Amino acid sequence: MSTEAPNVKAVSLSVVTVVRNDPSGLERTIESVAAQTFRDCEYIVVDGASTDGTLDVIRRHIAEIDAWLSESDSGIYAAMNKGARLASGEYVLFLNAGDRFHSADTLERFFEPEPSAELLWGDCVIEKAGGGEEYDCAKDVLAHLHRQMTVSHQSLFTRRAALLARPYDESLRIAADYDFLCERLLAGASWEYRPLPVSRIDDRGLSARAFETSIREKRRISLARFPAKRAQVLAYYAALSAYMRAKLILGGIHGR
Repeated sequence: MSTEAPNVKAVSLSVVTVVRNDPSGLERTIESVAAQTFRDCEYIVVDGASTDGTLDVIRRHIAEIDAWLSESDSGIYAAMNKGARLASGEYVLFLNAGDRFHSADTLERFFEPEPSAELLWGDCVIEKAGGGEEYDCAKDVLAHLHRQMTVSHQSLFTRRAALLARPYDESLRIAADYDFLCERLLAGASWEYRPLPVSRIDDRGLSARAFETSIREKRRISLARFPAKRAQVLAYYAALSAYMRAKLILGGIHGR
């Protein structure tokens, strides 16, 4: 295991990047974080024992990283839980390898005025594999939460205390962030939406590439969290499964 200790000074925000064997993606993310004009934050990288040049990227950018760790883990949510435990910020944002902030002043704009809610989120821009981009607005989250993750985790700021008290469910491969968001909002957690783009992500995320697992996990979570909407949930996921299968046949799956 390789690790460096985090700063002891508390900050407003901890940005955590989870990575495994993605040096080019990690470099893009590090450069995006380093370019931020907002300085009341720390940057943490959690590497899953990469076997390529990822650790070289970390070492090359060591001056821009406040803490890092490299060791094997059981999956992305185990790594994200580690990142939350390493963090010292009041809020935590997970910006994983390849993800970027929308612009250099994103955090400075987003943290003015200073937030107080447990959950704070904004919008994201999805960059298409074939070119172009799509603006993903997260304004109407609660209206559709019963059927899918309606906030990109790359645009979701969560109080670190909440992540420590209720870590991500590591038995889930793809949808633990969705389960976490459902649980916290249904429990009455305070939340605030700010109509600003936070992140830029591509449309080839893990949940898109493993869509069958994604659908199974999200459907199970939806049925457990929203039993009164069972008929709507089953109809939605049946239609989604058929759509994704058709898309795979016609030329590949994209989307988060």
